[in-house]
Amino acid sequence: MRRIVVVGGGIAGLAAAWHLARARAGAVVVLEREPLLASHSSARNAAIFQLLEELPGMLALARRTRAHLDALVGPGDGGWLRRTGELFVAPAEAPLAELAALAREAGIAHARLERGDIAKRVPELAGGTARYGLLVHEAGVIDVHAVAARLADAARAAGARLEVGRDVVRVRVRAGRVEGVELAGGEVVPADAIVLAPGAWAAALGAACGAPLPLVPLRRHLAQLDAAAPVDAGEPIVWALGDDCYFRPESGGVLASPCDEAPWPPCLPPHDPRALELLARKLEALAPPLGEAPVRRAWACLRTFAPDRVVVAGADARVEGLFWLAGLGGSGMTVGVGAGEVVAALVAGEEHPLATVLSPARAFPPVAALGAAG
Repeated sequence: MRRIVVVGGGIAGLAAAWHLARARAGAVVVLEREPLLASHSSARNAAIFQLLEELPGMLALARRTRAHLDALVGPGDGGWLRRTGELFVAPAEAPLAELAALAREAGIAHARLERGDIAKRVPELAGGTARYGLLVHEAGVIDVHAVAARLADAARAAGARLEVGRDVVRVRVRAGRVEGVELAGGEVVPADAIVLAPGAWAAALGAACGAPLPLVPLRRHLAQLDAAAPVDAGEPIVWALGDDCYFRPESGGVLASPCDEAPWPPCLPPHDPRALELLARKLEALAPPLGEAPVRRAWACLRTFAPDRVVVAGADARVEGLFWLAGLGGSGMTVGVGAGEVVAALVAGEEHPLATVLSPARAFPPVAALGAAG
């Protein structure tokens, strides 16, 4: 039986294992370096699902993710997603007009709002810079724990093995094809196919086996704030365009980010107090009541991007048997399960309509642009 190793037990890696195991593509094992599954970027993000994705292939991946999770976990508020909608706001109308055109073309339900309606929907925006808004109805907050647990259970039920505390340090290659992975401590796990889904660690593992890709981990900060007045859990996610930042309801307050980005080595990143100062300045302009809200807790996470910010999923032409599932950036929760479907199909020798646009062989723009924007 074909031996398939998935490196990384986050949402994407678990999804790939589930798709592979249920397709009976081989003997599937997931190797996760941490003691718990889905404990790095999968656990430290804002848990936002947003269907309105403008980059190539990303909307299709989001729709595939939604379909799989509706079937696997259950649709609606009793399932994997608390539908709140997402409100994009800006001081000028032009950037929202572009998003509205994208939503119309994709058949995504939306509504245009102006200042008065914006403040009614989200009282925290009253008196701020949000003059125009676009409310996208198909968006909300993901139950990350439920998704990770259900994917893990489904992968195991289909026959995959999930092993934690298994730190892959090297992909072993002989005569131009993979032969296994080496763990910290020297143990070798044989493999006929390897899926690289270790988040921020993907680029280093690929480069070390002769398959470099321009993937860059970027640090971003999030903070949970205690608002002066309780924030309604039904309020939409708010995303400010231009001077980017976002917030959403969380435990009576808000979860917010200044949308900062800085290249960072693979690790559990420390948080920088200056990011909280940046967040306070942005919120003071956008949502004055939140500008001086006390910080309950703050943390940083890593989001790994290809230079074009599109997911990388597919076979590496330089090393036979090596497959990528990486560069999910800030959209891993939205597109990860769909991306797992793509790579699983390719590992199984099947075609997939998104294979070309997500291919690791595509032409990438210069990597220098990463980290320059929020």
